[in-house]
Amino acid sequence: SNGKAYGATSGKRSHLFVWDARVNKVFPLGQLPETQKGVRTCLAEGKGGLLYVGSGLNETELLRLSREMPEGRRAIEHQLWRDIENRYRGFEGGHLYAYDPQKSDAAVYLEGAKAELVDLGIPVAGDSIYAMALNAEKTKVYGLSYPHAEFFEYDLGAKAFKRHGKWLEKLSYPGPERSWRGVPRALAVDADGVVWTSGDDGLMRFFDPRTGAFGSTTMRIPGEYWETQACNLFPVVEQLFVRADDTLVGTTSDGFVFEAQPNRNRLVSWGKPRVERRIRAASVGKDGRLYMIAGEKDNVCRLFSFDRENGYLDYGVLGVDRSPYYAKIAYQFDAMATAADGTVLIGESDRRAKLFLFIPGAEVMPGVLNPTNPR
Repeated sequence: SNGKAYGATSGKRSHLFVWDARVNKVFPLGQLPETQKGVRTCLAEGKGGLLYVGSGLNETELLRLSREMPEGRRAIEHQLWRDIENRYRGFEGGHLYAYDPQKSDAAVYLEGAKAELVDLGIPVAGDSIYAMALNAEKTKVYGLSYPHAEFFEYDLGAKAFKRHGKWLEKLSYPGPERSWRGVPRALAVDADGVVWTSGDDGLMRFFDPRTGAFGSTTMRIPGEYWETQACNLFPVVEQLFVRADDTLVGTTSDGFVFEAQPNRNRLVSWGKPRVERRIRAASVGKDGRLYMIAGEKDNVCRLFSFDRENGYLDYGVLGVDRSPYYAKIAYQFDAMATAADGTVLIGESDRRAKLFLFIPGAEVMPGVLNPTNPR
C-alpha cells in the first residue's frame, strides 16, 4: 500500500529487503534470526501496512537422500518420509513475524544487521511455514506447515495461535522434485472468509471459519495421477487467487492452469503453457492476465501470461541487456508479485539472485525466439 515491494531470501541465511520504485533500487532490511533459513512466498500485508512474514528452513533446497534403505513393500516411500522428517529433527520451527515499514524502513542496515521484527511465535513446532494468507478483514493469518501439513490460524486481535489439524492425511511425492512431499504451496481466502487449496487425491478442500471445520469437494485439480502406480502421486496447488466474482484461479505442480467455481462445484482446466511440469511463480496483473513462470529446476524457465479470451502468450526466457553496464540471463525463479503500477516483479532463485521487473504491454518478438541469440 506504500508503493514499495517487500521480499525475503532463502539460503544459508534469510534476509528481508524492499524495492522502492521511486529510485528503482533494492535496499536490505536486515537478517532473520540464524535458525530461520528461508521464507517461502509467505509474506502478506495487514492493517496499517504491517507486513507478516512466515519463516522456516530453505524450502527451495533439494533433500539429500539415503543411499541405503531396508527392503519391503513401498520401502522407497517410507525411507523418503524418514529422510524428510530427519531434516527437521532439532529444528525449532518456523516463526510468524510482524514488520512495520513505517517504523523500520528508514533505518540503515549494515552487513549482518538484524531485521527489526516482532516475533509472534511458532505455530507448528518443528515445521516450516509453507503457505500463508490473510482474511479480507485482515484480522486472521491462516497458514500451512511443512512437512506435516498442519493448518493453523493466528488471531491478530487475541494474539494467539490455533491449530485445526492436518490438511492432508496422505503422503504424496508427485514431483518433479521427488524429494519433496506434495503439500499445497498456496492458500486463498474468499469473500465469505473460507480458506481454499487442494487436498488429498488432488481434490479442492476448504476450511470454513464459521463452523471451524474442514470440507471437501469433487473438484479435482488437473495433472498426472499415475493411477497404475502403487503409491500416492497426486498434484498440489502451486498458486491460488480469488477473482472479484469469487471464482478461484490456480496453477498446479504439474504445470496446469485452472479455474474453480465453488458455488457450482465446477472446475475448468485451461491446459498448460509448456510440456515441462510446474508453474514456479504466478501473479495476477493489473490487466487481468495471469502472469507465470513455467519450468522445472533442471531446465530454463520461461515467462507466460494467460487470459480466457487470448489464451497463452509466450514471452520466452528472461534476460536483460544493458550493455556495457550489465547483461543478465536468468534460468530459475520462484517468486512473483504485481506492483501498484502494474509492474510484475520476478524473484530469481539461483545464487546471486536478482529482482527482475517486467512491464506488460510491449509487443513480443515475432516468432518469440530471438534469432540473434547464440545457440
